[in-house]
Amino acid sequence: MNLVSTFRSYVQDASPGQIESAAKWYLDAERVAEKVAENLDTTLEVGASVVSAFSPRERWTSNVAKAIAFSLGEKVVGLSNNLRMAQMSLSLGFEALRGRKTNAFARAIAGDENAVVVDVWMMRASGIGIDNPNKTQYTDISNAITEVASEFGLTPRTTQALIWIMVRGSGE
Repeated sequence: MNLVSTFRSYVQDASPGQIESAAKWYLDAERVAEKVAENLDTTLEVGASVVSAFSPRERWTSNVAKAIAFSLGEKVVGLSNNLRMAQMSLSLGFEALRGRKTNAFARAIAGDENAVVVDVWMMRASGIGIDNPNKTQYTDISNAITEVASEFGLTPRTTQALIWIMVRGSGE
């Protein structure tokens, strides 16, 4: 299976509206992280890490609500590991997120245009047939996304967001 060809076809098939949505997705997510950081009186790195910490097994709207509630000192109900990661993010920032997906997600939210998030939807886009990548698969997908992004004059994070939107059906 050629990942570059697979991902290239998604970008070629994208509508202008999908490309626009993808280009704005992480900028909008960064605004959420800025609000979390402001509430916690801390850095964007910490704010983005808190947002990412609540992402596993959550829809984006729920992810945002939990991160904002956490930043306001409210009780947050959900996966205990997500809460632990959020707590650790307060002092460790990106380093609190040991999983490649959550770490890359925090970095992409914080403005790293080269960060590529490989989640279940990117795995489905890849056609590999499993939901959780091993290290080699994660690296191969990330490298393929970066190559396709370069071909189309997009950033890797925008290319990943675009493919995610196309596979998922929305930016939610």
